[in-house]
Amino acid sequence: MELRFSGDGKELIMPISNRQFELYALSLERGPNFHPAHIFSSYQTVRGSASGCILLNPERRTFSSVALRRRIDHCWVKVGESGTYPTPEAALDQLSINMGSGGPPEPLPPGDRRRRPLLKAGQREASPDFDLLTSTTSHLPALMAIGECYLALPNPDANFVTDLQSGNFASRLFELYLLACFREQGLIVRQDHVSPDFWIEKDGKECWIEAVTANSEDPHKGGIGDWVHAPEDRIERLTGGPAERFAKTLRSKLQRNYQELDHVKGRSFAIAIADFHESGSMVWSREALPTYLYGMRADVEENEGQRRAVGTPITNLTGKHAIRAGLFRDPDFSHLSAVIFSNAATLAKFNRMGFLAGWRPAGMTMIRNGILFDRTPGALEPIPFEMSVESAEYEALWPWGEAWCQELEVYHNPLAAHPIAFDLIPGATHWFERDGDIECDTIWANSVLASITHVRTT
Repeated sequence: MELRFSGDGKELIMPISNRQFELYALSLERGPNFHPAHIFSSYQTVRGSASGCILLNPERRTFSSVALRRRIDHCWVKVGESGTYPTPEAALDQLSINMGSGGPPEPLPPGDRRRRPLLKAGQREASPDFDLLTSTTSHLPALMAIGECYLALPNPDANFVTDLQSGNFASRLFELYLLACFREQGLIVRQDHVSPDFWIEKDGKECWIEAVTANSEDPHKGGIGDWVHAPEDRIERLTGGPAERFAKTLRSKLQRNYQELDHVKGRSFAIAIADFHESGSMVWSREALPTYLYGMRADVEENEGQRRAVGTPITNLTGKHAIRAGLFRDPDFSHLSAVIFSNAATLAKFNRMGFLAGWRPAGMTMIRNGILFDRTPGALEPIPFEMSVESAEYEALWPWGEAWCQELEVYHNPLAAHPIAFDLIPGATHWFERDGDIECDTIWANSVLASITHVRTT
């Protein structure tokens, strides 16, 4: 490990993993994206008051640097960019100067509200999820990742910390997950209005996004608790209670008529949804969402010994309320450009990302097992997997290792008045209708459909 002092000689600088700096860099306007350059090496002061990276431009074979410092409320602020340099050593010399200053943290900009500490106890009773996050060594990686994502939020509302600590833990965690997904892909993310939750933009393409979670009517369900397995009956799983929960949640949001807001009118608008209606439901409920949206149930047809997937049109869900299926078939909802979904807005995801970034308590290992989408033509069954999260085999599943957005899915409305450009959210799996079939497009060769992460300590 190379150690050196900052430019003013007051703070010791040490190397950190690039993945750790990428978490810090979620606070930058476009996240950890510096095209055409990429991160060559990363550093942090021992006391954590500053961090930075050296960038390599592979086209010009030159180096530059970016320096960040903590603000008085711990948020990261970019304090310096420098370059170009012929060697990484020369770039590091300037980076150490920019990271230096053993003085006080960076000040708040005039008029900005000081961000409330995430761990400051609130008046409400803490939820079991928040207690697990903050009181167990096994979830220290998640705590660090969640903390950095919270500090990267452009403008969290005044209730964010209180909600995260109490009954709205899942909803707020989903917002942090979405932010990480968007910034990771180089999107500008803003929260300049009370609603919708996010405005995202890249290369002139934009979209407003409102986030929501499907929760149980019983406040004691969801989150931490006894694991609830998928309904044994396949029709119930696809068109019954889980599909109705998605339908009721989406319809409740649509009743708020976001499209009539002046800043949303005439622009792309999407609802992002995650499922927390039962403990563990996010592992098995995803198929119910497109069934409801497109009014199409995925079935398997057998002909002369050959099995193939077919879409069976349905008019109503089979739950107790018999809700009409096919939200995307209704012209009255053409203002809804898409529905964004993920089953990865979980403590397990944040725990893995924090662990991969380098926050690894002694003796801790993580094993992830689940199922991968089989892209073999005609394949109908997923591919099971079980791997150590820190193994080379696991990292090799994706070109850059595990990313935030790999479980993100965008279901496009074929009747959308203002469609979302596919390349606005390039890291997501995009579902769309073509010639009567529902197809998907993704940059990932391996897509995890569902998984469970086991934490082991010695």
